[in-house]
This record gives sequence, C-alpha cells and structure tokens, in this order.
Amino acid sequence: MADTATTASAAAASATNASPDAPPFQLGKPRFQQLWSAQKIKQAILHPDTNEKIFMPFRMSGYIPFGTPIVVGLLLPNQTLASTVFWQWLNQSHNACVNYANRNATKPSPASKFIQGYLGAVISAVSIAVGLNVLVQKANKFTPATRLLVQRFVPFPAVASANICNVVLMRYGELEEGIDVLDADGNLVGSSKIAARHALLETALTRVVLPMPILVLPPIVMSMLEKTALLQARPRLLLPVQSLVCLAAFGLALPLAISLFPQMSEIETSQLEPEIAQATSCRTVVYNKGL
Repeated sequence: MADTATTASAAAASATNASPDAPPFQLGKPRFQQLWSAQKIKQAILHPDTNEKIFMPFRMSGYIPFGTPIVVGLLLPNQTLASTVFWQWLNQSHNACVNYANRNATKPSPASKFIQGYLGAVISAVSIAVGLNVLVQKANKFTPATRLLVQRFVPFPAVASANICNVVLMRYGELEEGIDVLDADGNLVGSSKIAARHALLETALTRVVLPMPILVLPPIVMSMLEKTALLQARPRLLLPVQSLVCLAAFGLALPLAISLFPQMSEIETSQLEPEIAQATSCRTVVYNKGL
C-alpha cells in the first residue's frame, strides 16, 4: 500500500507540474487514464492538508468495510443494556477516529481536544440510546411485536444526535482558531472562523444524512423478510441476510452523504470576516471542509 501511495503521489505531482506544452487531459488516452487513476488513489489515501497517509480503517474509502459490522451490531434485535452500550461505544469510537483523521488539519490540534470530543460523543450516544430503550420498554401501550419494531429504530436518533456532537466536539478547535481559506490560485488568504462554522455545519449535516438509509432501511426491509417462509424455516440465515441488507444500505448512503458538499468548498468573501475580504481581489475563496 505504501508503494501504491508513493506512486500515486508521484504521478499526480507529475501531472500537476506538467509543462505548458504538455497535451491537455483527454479521456480515453491510456497515459492520462493512468494519471487520473493515480490522482484518485492519492486523494483516497492522503490527507489534503498534511499529505500524510490516513490509517486505512479511518479513510472514507474504508468506511463501508470497517463500518458495516458495527451497523449490523447496532441493529441486532432484543439487545440488552450491555450490548446497547457496547455497540454505541464502538460506533462512536470509530466515528471519532474518522472525524479526526479527515478533519481540516491546517491548524494543529492537541490530543486533549481529541479526548474531550471522544468522551463527549460516546457519552451522548450511549445516554440517548439507553434513554430511548428505557422509554420504549416502559411504553405499556405497545404490543411486544410493536415494541420490538420500535426498538430497531432507536439507533438512528441516538447515532444521528451523537454524530453531530462527535463532529462539533472533535473539531471544536477549528471554531476557536479558524481554518485557512485559499484563493483561486491556491494561495493562502487568511484564517476564518466563519468558514470553520460553515465547514462544521456541512460535515454535521452529512453525518445526519449518512445513518438515515443505514439505520432506517434495514429494519423496514428485515421486518418484511422475516415473514418469508425461507427465513422462518431457516432462522440461522437472519444474521447473514441482515448483514447483506446493511452492506447494501451503507453502499447507498455513503456516496449520497459525501456528495452533498464538496470537500474543497467555496464561499464568497463578502460572507467572511472583513480582513479576509480585503486581503484578496477574488470574489470567492475555498477551504477544506473535511469529510
């Protein structure tokens, strides 16, 4: 993997530093297809601010294979208090590492901020999930079947709420210090707290949209599949089938959520601090939103 990343970086750099006389990018040409492929590999592996490799389980390209087992665990029926706490802790631990690894890294972030954000996200997720489960169990008006169905949807509000807390707490330093904004030529214009607020808002929205298909569709689909003769006759197939349904939902949700806002977002200088607007003649600037 190290050789692949190095090759991809070199190829992408060579494409960027090509002379003015080099032929323009043309789809269908083998050389340019190779360079385009190398650029995509580079963007999937390296952090755009530090150019350092992101640990595989915390890359967005690794979110589905490493996150699907956690989603399956979150949606298991008849969960105990201990299992609820365990899966919410594991999910928010993974999310915290993903948020930190894909943050805007134009400013240094101390380890204490990571620990504070991690603890806040885990506590909020566990508290919401456990609280909702207790409320459902005390709802005497629900039949056992209805209670089981409602419990399957408990992970979504817990995860969505905790995801917002996770993003804000893990990246709170950006709100305090601001993030770098660049002009059209990639030159540093300044550091903006307003751009940081936009970056965190956009990232938080993606973290709310992301679990919608993952945690809402599988319970609906499984409630119908469980009534089929095949699964009623072979209950051992329930977990593999649920895993496949979760994998399909994850594959649908991640591209949808990530595509809501580009990683390098654009904002008009008139919306930023006066010193930023005065420091450049460009009408818009760009910033790394993070993922």
